[in-house]
Amino acid sequence: MFYTPYIKFLWKIVFFDKSITNPLTSVIFRCILFLFIGYIIKYKNSSATALHLQGGSNPQEDNPNEPIEITLVILLVTIIAFVSGKVPFSVISTGIILALILTGIKTPAEAFGGFINTNVVMFVAMFVIGAGLTKTPLIDKAQSLVIRYKDNMRMLIFLSCVAGAFLGAITSATATAAIMIPLLVGIANDIGVSRSKLLYPSMACANIATQMTFLGQGASNMAWNDVMMQAGAPTPLHIWDFTIARIPMLAIAILYMTFVGYKLMPDIPNEQFSDAAHTASESEKLSPFKRKLAVLIVLVSIAMMLLENVIGVKMYLTSCIGAAALVLTGVLTEREAINSIHQPTIFLFAGVLALSDAIQTTGAGDVVADWMIRLLGDTTNPYIIMLVFFLVPFILTQVMSNLATLTIFIPLVTSACIRMGVDPRAAVVGVITASCVSIMTPMAAPCQIMIIEPGGYTLKDYLKCGTPLALILIVVSVFFLPTLYPFA
Repeated sequence: MFYTPYIKFLWKIVFFDKSITNPLTSVIFRCILFLFIGYIIKYKNSSATALHLQGGSNPQEDNPNEPIEITLVILLVTIIAFVSGKVPFSVISTGIILALILTGIKTPAEAFGGFINTNVVMFVAMFVIGAGLTKTPLIDKAQSLVIRYKDNMRMLIFLSCVAGAFLGAITSATATAAIMIPLLVGIANDIGVSRSKLLYPSMACANIATQMTFLGQGASNMAWNDVMMQAGAPTPLHIWDFTIARIPMLAIAILYMTFVGYKLMPDIPNEQFSDAAHTASESEKLSPFKRKLAVLIVLVSIAMMLLENVIGVKMYLTSCIGAAALVLTGVLTEREAINSIHQPTIFLFAGVLALSDAIQTTGAGDVVADWMIRLLGDTTNPYIIMLVFFLVPFILTQVMSNLATLTIFIPLVTSACIRMGVDPRAAVVGVITASCVSIMTPMAAPCQIMIIEPGGYTLKDYLKCGTPLALILIVVSVFFLPTLYPFA
């Protein structure tokens, strides 16, 4: 038929056929195609609404689940784009935002709101602080400490995992990534070890350590305990219960990464990265006074971020002040500061934030939660209960924010346990733990987005290294948590 060549051409564009030699043409046509599809969906909704105004039925009454269905389709397409490894991250993010707007799931202000999210603001500032870090002798000193392990990859992995876990436990995985990425990249460049081997193991351990203490993000632990108690739980959780429950998980994660995990990561030469040009000469461009000033600004900024709850100044404000100070004092030029900001990471995180929020606000997450309750039925087997209460939040946290997962599932599992007549402590701790095992996709956590470009990772790398660890942690949690906090 006459239209067959056009169908074949669209097929090649959508599925990134290598015969399309001009990548710009492919991207432009893909964007036009996705915009057209979004417009059709939007037009359909508008037509249905107009029909309702003329006396027809209400489209939302006819199909109240439509926003949920559209959101799940957008999520599926996003996952496919990540799996393909052929779509630029900025294109994925732009596609998410445009799809949410054109389908009416989000208003333009809501969809683009990720760009002014405080985490995104902090990322931008920390890229600048990281550039300032390369102007100091701190990386050289860190290099001198680890150079003895240059040929001992296991020890390098162990040290980076322990450092990441420690910072994650007292701050958050996001703050840890902002602090550790420039340090690990600089060390890897200087000692000739692939940064791809270091970044993911360290950030995975930071994720798993998050919320295991009462510091940093863990300050919210007792708030979740209050939610549990208000729902009718008979016994409260104490401040150190969260730490005790997480220690075995973290120990397993560090050992796994040290002996197994790093072997599953890609070994990409540092020379392939555009920021691999850190050399000692960069530090020598500054006078001795400015080098000391740079060290002071970087260390004070990091210290203030770690002490956020003590000093009462938010991390994004501290990082912005530090970034501005580096430019105002002449440690960095304006061009150096701007060039240090990795725009694809900012675009990607902003788009994922919008999608994550849509999953929560449309009720797509609640649909999965309701299915979880129905799945349990009348079972009283503690291990089956724990498996469901851990596995479902774990799966959802790979595509939506940790906070959204906690907000949805902690009240839900508490109510379910109360209705079943069992102690909800193991289930609540399980949900918190599951939400922190967000290591299997770039969408799972901000720190995973932050390392995907600096580490040169693809979704396959996350799945290859993260899946075995996740399965081990699921099994350990299912048997350990009901033993620590019996349901009976």
